[in-house]
Amino acid sequence: MKQVFVSQSLIEVEMRKEWLEQAGIRCTIKNQRISGLAGEIPFTETFPEVWVLDDQDYDRARQLLEEETELPPSSQDFWICPGCSEHHGGSFGACWKCGQEKPAA
Repeated sequence: MKQVFVSQSLIEVEMRKEWLEQAGIRCTIKNQRISGLAGEIPFTETFPEVWVLDDQDYDRARQLLEEETELPPSSQDFWICPGCSEHHGGSFGACWKCGQEKPAA
């Protein structure tokens, strides 16, 4: 297993994991529930992380994440925020990152 992504935002980490899984790369999230220990241990060690399960997928996963490739949605409706270009599931009415409202269809 190798780490491919880390962020303070669990939502961002979950989104990257979803992208990788849609590309056929098996991965997992570490530190998903450890934020409560911030202050007890260094805060950077509490950030959620995406890890690929197969080391052979590491380079491809890094490339996908660096290119911020938009993978085709599985069976959900997605939209892209016009304010910051963040990707969201169709059920979200506003961007979690910048607060911009979902554009009308």
